[in-house]
Amino acid sequence: MTSALLSWAPPARIAVGINRWFDAVASGRALWVFLALFVAIWTSFQIVSYASIDLHFDLVEVFAWSQHLAPGYKHPPLAALIAAAWFAVFPVADWSFHLLAMVNVAVAFFAVDLIARRYVDGDKRLLVLLLLLLTPLYQFHGQRFSTNQVLLSTWPIATYCFLRSFESRSLAWSAAAGATAAAAMLGKYYSVLLVAAFVVAALAHPKRLDYLRSAAPWMSTVAGLVVLAPHLHWYFTTGGETLTYVYERQGNVSTAGLLWALVPYVIGGIGYVSVLLVAYALMVRPDRRLIRETLWPSDPGRRMLVVLLVVPLLLPLVVSPLAGIKFTPLWTMPAWFLLPIVLLSPPQAMVSRLDAVRLAFVVLCISLAVLAASPAVAWARFTQEQTKPRAHSAAVSQELTRAWRKAVQGPLAIVAGDLDLASAVTFYSPDHPLFWSYNRPASTPWITDAERARRGWAAVCPAIEPTCVSLMQRADAKSAGVTRVEFDHAAKFLGRRGPTMRFVFVLVPPSR
Repeated sequence: MTSALLSWAPPARIAVGINRWFDAVASGRALWVFLALFVAIWTSFQIVSYASIDLHFDLVEVFAWSQHLAPGYKHPPLAALIAAAWFAVFPVADWSFHLLAMVNVAVAFFAVDLIARRYVDGDKRLLVLLLLLLTPLYQFHGQRFSTNQVLLSTWPIATYCFLRSFESRSLAWSAAAGATAAAAMLGKYYSVLLVAAFVVAALAHPKRLDYLRSAAPWMSTVAGLVVLAPHLHWYFTTGGETLTYVYERQGNVSTAGLLWALVPYVIGGIGYVSVLLVAYALMVRPDRRLIRETLWPSDPGRRMLVVLLVVPLLLPLVVSPLAGIKFTPLWTMPAWFLLPIVLLSPPQAMVSRLDAVRLAFVVLCISLAVLAASPAVAWARFTQEQTKPRAHSAAVSQELTRAWRKAVQGPLAIVAGDLDLASAVTFYSPDHPLFWSYNRPASTPWITDAERARRGWAAVCPAIEPTCVSLMQRADAKSAGVTRVEFDHAAKFLGRRGPTMRFVFVLVPPSR
């Protein structure tokens, strides 16, 4: 049985094409073919598989932030800045958001390849990327472009700049290392673990004194602080909304609860890369000597890679109980990009061309099979979501806009209410109003009382959400000329009609 598993080969014609692809590594064409195919296949999958429902609320919330650029929101601002730049060029549409997510992953792969080519060559460069595609992190979790997903690209970029800075002591690379590490922090504060890994890796290297005596680390520090300065000013002058939100969501847990949460953190994190590890074991067949050389290499450069991989994964085991924040397996997502490089970088880790071709064929088959299944996935998502607000977001947004224009004779400028639905309105309404947090105004300080009075505002709630409806009723009592509208909608897909959901609109016109 084992012999049969290890002796199969792809169809001859396909194998010839894959061999030619591996032969094009040196020229760089192979990488660009990989990136183009990845973006094409997986963007197509996202578009088709999500055709039955509207965008996830994490995405439309990022778009809502991007409508008013600020140094910070309930999360740091990088995702919103990227979304604002993207939608300044691309149309505001579901397919465009899916494309943004996959382009972000393609940038991550490009940066991973920049690192990989410093430690591996030949077929191994492509094997690094193919092994990453055996995890669910880049195709499935990477689809939901938000604060976690921006780390997929920023971590490898910052790591590459750090490696160049440590090696060259160049002021330019050192400034780049500091700026890109700060950019990762502006994606999510979790990136402090990456910065810690840079410090530990530098101190663990035999040439640490040469590095510390140079201007490189100080240039990185200055550049990082310059990039972070607007956000730090915002943080200290607004009361730390970002950390407050983190503790509300992931804090308020007993010490025992925090320690117990580390069990799924470890198991889930390893689970993400379990298939990758199996594929590596089948291709390389490592012995004890190779495993020792992989886990703690004799070469200081490769040993630095191990430190950069391990520190962000293990440090949460100490940080979580000390900081009082529960870590989730998904947070390991940006840290795994170095794993295939670490596994393949020892010269003794040999992979035959046949095994490389097999892996490429398997990854291609998986990708095409998932793409072929995308209509079935769309149907399954519709059946699961038809009773939830997400299946109604676009229709509700358009009806709210129509009702507002009819009542006020002008564009909808500000929307509040249920966080998820109101964020969706900012995306799906043709007026793209600004989001205002009625129950947490500190998170949207740019929406002042005077601004709301001048422009008016609307709110939307699912009728089944009493808390949201109650908040809007209190707004009713404070305003004159308020109109209340109820809207019933049933989601439809491929001729199937789901159950009707009722939504409540509150329209507060501009004060005269």
